[in-house]
Amino acid sequence: MKNRYSLEQWDSERTSRSPYVQRSSMGRIVQDLSGHRWQMERMRPGQGVVEGLHLLPAEYQGTHFSWNFASVPGDVYTDLQRANELDDPYMGRNMHRAKWVAEYEWWYCLRFGVDEAMKGKKLRLVFDGVDYSCDVWLNGVPLGRHEGMFSSFDFDVTDAISWEDWRGGANMLMVKLDPPPKNYRNCGGKKVNFSGDYFSGLVPFGIWRPVRLEATGETRIAGIRTDVAVHGEDAAVVSVTAELVNHTEVSQELRLESTLTGWNVDVATVRSNQPVVAPPGESSFTFDIEVADAKLWWPWDMGDQNLYELSVSAVGNDGVLDHQTEVIGLREIEMAFNPGYSAEEVEFPWTFMVNGKRHFLRSACWGGQPSFLYGRNTLKKYEDRVALVREANINNLRIFGWHPPETPEFYRLCDEAGITVWTNFSLATQAYPDDQEFIDDVVQECVSVVKARRNHASQIYWMGGEEVFFSGAHEESGNLALMKAIGEGVAQHTNIPYGLASPLSSEAGQRLGFGPHESMHANEHYYQGGGEFMEEYYPRLDCAIIPELTAASAPSIDSLRRFIPEDELWPMGPSWAYHWADIDILKALNFEVFGDPRDGSLEEFVEATQLAQGTIIQFALETYRRRKPKMSGVALCHFMTHVPDIKWGVIDYYGRKKASFDWLKRTYQPVLPSLEFEKRRWSAGDRFDAMAWVINDYHRDLGPVRLDWQVLTGDGQRAASGSTQIDVVADSAAAVTAVSWQVPTDAVGTFDVTLSLTSEDGTPIAENAYTLLVGDQDAAKARSLAMKQDAATRLEQHGHSVYRYWPDMWSEEDPA
Repeated sequence: MKNRYSLEQWDSERTSRSPYVQRSSMGRIVQDLSGHRWQMERMRPGQGVVEGLHLLPAEYQGTHFSWNFASVPGDVYTDLQRANELDDPYMGRNMHRAKWVAEYEWWYCLRFGVDEAMKGKKLRLVFDGVDYSCDVWLNGVPLGRHEGMFSSFDFDVTDAISWEDWRGGANMLMVKLDPPPKNYRNCGGKKVNFSGDYFSGLVPFGIWRPVRLEATGETRIAGIRTDVAVHGEDAAVVSVTAELVNHTEVSQELRLESTLTGWNVDVATVRSNQPVVAPPGESSFTFDIEVADAKLWWPWDMGDQNLYELSVSAVGNDGVLDHQTEVIGLREIEMAFNPGYSAEEVEFPWTFMVNGKRHFLRSACWGGQPSFLYGRNTLKKYEDRVALVREANINNLRIFGWHPPETPEFYRLCDEAGITVWTNFSLATQAYPDDQEFIDDVVQECVSVVKARRNHASQIYWMGGEEVFFSGAHEESGNLALMKAIGEGVAQHTNIPYGLASPLSSEAGQRLGFGPHESMHANEHYYQGGGEFMEEYYPRLDCAIIPELTAASAPSIDSLRRFIPEDELWPMGPSWAYHWADIDILKALNFEVFGDPRDGSLEEFVEATQLAQGTIIQFALETYRRRKPKMSGVALCHFMTHVPDIKWGVIDYYGRKKASFDWLKRTYQPVLPSLEFEKRRWSAGDRFDAMAWVINDYHRDLGPVRLDWQVLTGDGQRAASGSTQIDVVADSAAAVTAVSWQVPTDAVGTFDVTLSLTSEDGTPIAENAYTLLVGDQDAAKARSLAMKQDAATRLEQHGHSVYRYWPDMWSEEDPA
């Protein structure tokens, strides 16, 4: 297998070195301008141009000599922290102390030389992404301005480059970053969300993606699009569209020479040679490559992750003008309607079909990037976290609208791991403008997102918005027109399916005309904070798919100490709430699961929150897995979050597993014995009745297996047991046998139910376990509602202020 992207080529933590130059006999030379040789300085808005910073030459000692050193890719806050101008924004309540940074413009400069091999070629300065808006100069020459975080942009610098041999380089690149926007409504779809119920209001910005110099012939390949059609088990057709730019004023006769060969699989190379005539400017040409002995790409629980390398060269009379490669998978994605719903109930198809087979989504909302501050992101962090995703038996990740579409390198890791990706564009929980200029800008930004990611085998679904049909304001806004416009726009550049938004079956969505059983978010059990127990809430939701389901917990004490000041750890101080701990809700969930808030000590409280989160994950996700194929997927929200927090992830910001991770891993086993029960509390003397199910997400029959169940009392003694033989067929969920036990009249505490599956030869297949309570369900519910009322009183007095748990902080009395 070929290596992934090297750390030298991508990782923002690589050591300082000369600019990376990739020489190629294939017509393109790339000089990496990323790294640690950049410098940066702060200016009042507008003052930098007044001072003439854009005109500074590439002299060895000058005005910029004492500027702070900076890293690209990166962000302004991380560069300032590195330079000791800013305390760690993630510690305590420091984020608010860093808001001043966004009041200034920031000038980034790089002095560089140019590789001699680039002489005589067409030179372009390429930015893969700048957040959010910037102006660019090279050697005092204004190159242009760009706005939009996700779209790449480039400038022709053939005539602006200096070939002089000066110490440190004769070229001075200047980038002025504007103060970032403060109202997300005005930049949604073009910038990551920075406002909402788990944000501090700190606005990230910086040169967050790589910068490079590219040299090509007079005609270059601007992009490659691949669409795959699968025919049976071992045949496929790859439709290749090469997007060309002819920089001359006359048409050019060219050949598009292509090869398709194995990237991680041994297959015969398939070749294609297409003569074309490229007119001046932009043009595109489409041709097919037929693959007779195709090795298909599958999600990891459906087959192998076979990948191919597609190479396309633009060849003229004088040789290769340009060359590009893409790593692709031979797979076809279609959507099918969920069985069991009428056309009035569900208008849209929600079943994901990969190569003609149903792909049930055992999903999680990714909740990334690894860090909200881009300068802290590294390839290794991505590798480690994607490995944990795979370990958790997750087969799909949802990049939802509160977070940016991920980097192309992330999608490559998912290609290799067999984890499919559902990508939302960055539009979330706002009433967006309805003017045409705004819509056009957002559509263009979404098209840029698609072009950079469309060829990845893992990318299976695009979606317009997140919670954009959620309120009366949303109904009256331009949200619906915007979501439709995005779908129409991206459809011209990809054949991967598109969905308008999630959820569709909210109250506002239904008033807009969407069906009552489309997609729903299963978050209200959390937000109610004890208003309903899990067994009341989750079973009553009836929909085709659940793209978001929330539970929360605290990270480990070691992790807490990395971002909560020691004097606020216990008793809890305001930094807990500042890092999004809804303490009332955490106590309510502890009570629901254990019959006690478990707040006697820090150790007790942290452990309880993680086990409560795991218990909720198990009950909720299994409820929906048992409904396949009527339900086609469920996504836990979240797998992780992008700042140190006390909220939703099953791994914390530092990549450490919570106890709930193991519950998720067990719950998402592709083959799962599952217990269906109506309540978690059973009074002494009651008869406990439940149903054992077997779920099989594999597309193969398991044949005859034995299901064993047993009930264990709180001291571990077997109280009841049973066994049955069953045939487990491919891609199925079926009720198997009743499980029952007479709860003794003197029972107290808890009891456990265990399930296990074993093959005919005695090989273990899967296990599962549940801890239930002996207690009065009605009395527990009354106590839970009383706790909720106490929390409601605090909310009424203080709103969602992080200080509502510390009312003495509002006192005007002298604390002395």
